[in-house]
Amino acid sequence: MAVTFTNNWKNILDKLESVLEGEFKGALPVYKGSEIPKGVSQAIRLFPLGSIIKEHQDILSETREYSIGVEFVFKEINLTETALDHILRYVSRIQLLIRKNSTMTLADSTNAWNGRIETEEFSTDEESGANTTSWEFKCSHAYIVT
Repeated sequence: MAVTFTNNWKNILDKLESVLEGEFKGALPVYKGSEIPKGVSQAIRLFPLGSIIKEHQDILSETREYSIGVEFVFKEINLTETALDHILRYVSRIQLLIRKNSTMTLADSTNAWNGRIETEEFSTDEESGANTTSWEFKCSHAYIVT
């Protein structure tokens, strides 16, 4: 028997991408899944990390918590105070943007809610000059089988 399904991963990633692109209007490109292309000096990358079932009502519905990796990469081999300030402004702006969009309406008209950043880490690759801020974004979504 064939099943009808909704690609919740795609819907959540697409919406998060749309929110970020809407805020930065081309100044900060957003990529899903793959690595950021060579030659791009700053960008955001989104990628799925996993999901867990939070509530399983019956065979027709469940609530899952989705985890998505978000990376902001800024390439600058000599990280000056001005460059660091630039990075931290973007980091603060992205944090606030996620907080203000804690509930998002997806392409299938369902909602992802309780969207939040749970962890944040900074790292630098001295060789490539990539300064990366990594977040774990989490949100909940209820799925009803039709």
